This record gives sequence, structure tokens and C-alpha cells, in this order.
Amino acid sequence: MSSSDTLTPAAGTGSEYDSFADIYAVWSDTARSTRANLAFYVDAYAAADGPVVELGVGDGRVAVEAAVQGCHVIGVDASPAMLALCRQRAQRAGVTDQITLVEADFRDFELEEPAGLIALPYHSIGHLLTLDDKRQAMRHIFAHVRPGGRFVFDDFLMTPALMAHMRQVQLRAAYRSTAGVDMLLWVTSLVDEPSQSMTVVTWEDELDAVGHLDRRRYRRLSLSWLEPPQARRLLQDTGFAIEACFGDFHSTPFAETTATEQVWVARRPA
Repeated sequence: MSSSDTLTPAAGTGSEYDSFADIYAVWSDTARSTRANLAFYVDAYAAADGPVVELGVGDGRVAVEAAVQGCHVIGVDASPAMLALCRQRAQRAGVTDQITLVEADFRDFELEEPAGLIALPYHSIGHLLTLDDKRQAMRHIFAHVRPGGRFVFDDFLMTPALMAHMRQVQLRAAYRSTAGVDMLLWVTSLVDEPSQSMTVVTWEDELDAVGHLDRRRYRRLSLSWLEPPQARRLLQDTGFAIEACFGDFHSTPFAETTATEQVWVARRPA
């Protein structure tokens, strides 16, 4: 793997995801959106003309699959622990020479040359908690996409039904740890609709041989979301031309009555 890691002071998302690293595979593998978005992003990376950059690369779930299919991907993430997982995944897949990792925030990463595609998958724009943060990130992304290049990202489409679902206590997964211990992973969210923000709370129960609770650990993630008109306005104000907004990862045109996601494809004018 290339050694172009740049140690840049990271925003709060780095430390939050550092604490998630040991359960991230279970967390992401049991999320509906991760099952849906993989092919969409891998196809977008393969079709890109020029350098491909994935912001919030995480454990490399998308980037490594794209690398296996022949893409070179520059992965940016603020969490050293998540970048370590990405390196391990790339090593297992034999594609370390296809992935370059950069430790940086979405708002201040640096590239050696402008990108043909910058992608921000898995609702990761939500880790920027204010409109000002998102605006700063989009301006920075715009500056690092070459003329004619694209920016692709998805965000939560927050509906009353989804908010009600998130507020429930849910058993996310039941599994055995690498040490052979029975584990339960639970999740709920504190959703604040007026501020368009949420705190995702997870807890992991470790059970003894007879099913009694032996240990419990809590983790938290701070997230926010954009309403579709806000996302459109941010893109346009930044200078992007919007090519499409999809309502899912099958490229279905966005419609409020049927959409389950908001997936944006924008282009920097030539």
C-alpha cells in the first residue's frame, strides 16, 4: 500500500469511529443501506475517468471491492483505527497497491492531483453536524474535483416512519466474538427533528455460558441529516451542476412518495 498517509488533525468523527472499530464489521454488515449501496458505488468508481477518492473510506468495504475489480482508490478517513481495518482488508484481498490511504477530515484533505470522482458513501456527510461544516466540506470537495469530474454522495431520507423506527430499541445482531463468546448488539437513536440531528447509541452485551449478562459496553455516534432541498441548494451554491438525484441505489429517479434514500450525482462544470 502506498505510504502517502497524511497526519491531519481530525474532527470528532475520528475518535467516535475509533471506538467503533472492533464492532464495525458487524455494524455495517447488518445495515440495510450497506447491502444496497455496494454495487452502486463500485460501478461509479469503475466508470470514473481519473483518480477516484472515497471520503469516509472506513474499513474499505467499498474501496477494496472496487480495487479488486481494477480501480485505484484514494481513501480518506479521520479515524486511524478505521484506516487500520482498511489496510487489513486490502491485504487480505491482495490489493494493497491499489489503495492509497490519507488520514484527514472531509474539510481539509489534500490530493496530489484533482479527482475525476469524489464519493462520500454511507450517509457519511451526516458526520458533519452543522450546515456550515457541510458547506465547508462541499467547497473543499469542489476545489479538488477537476472540471468535468463528479461528486457522488448519499444521505438519510428522514421520514416520520424512519424516525419512529430509529427511536425503537432494536437487536441489531446476535453473533459469536472472535474469542467464541456469545454477543448481542443493540441500537437505538435519540432523534431531534428540529435540529436535524441524532445520537445513535449502541450497546454490546457479552453473555456467559448460561446466558447471563457478563459485560456491557456503550458507544455513541453523532449524526445529522440534510433535507433534499437543503442538499440541492448546497450543491448549487458551491458551484456543482446536479446531474441526478436518485431515491435508491438502483438509480430510480427521486420521488418523495417512494424514495428510501437521497443519492446525489453532481458535476463540476468544465
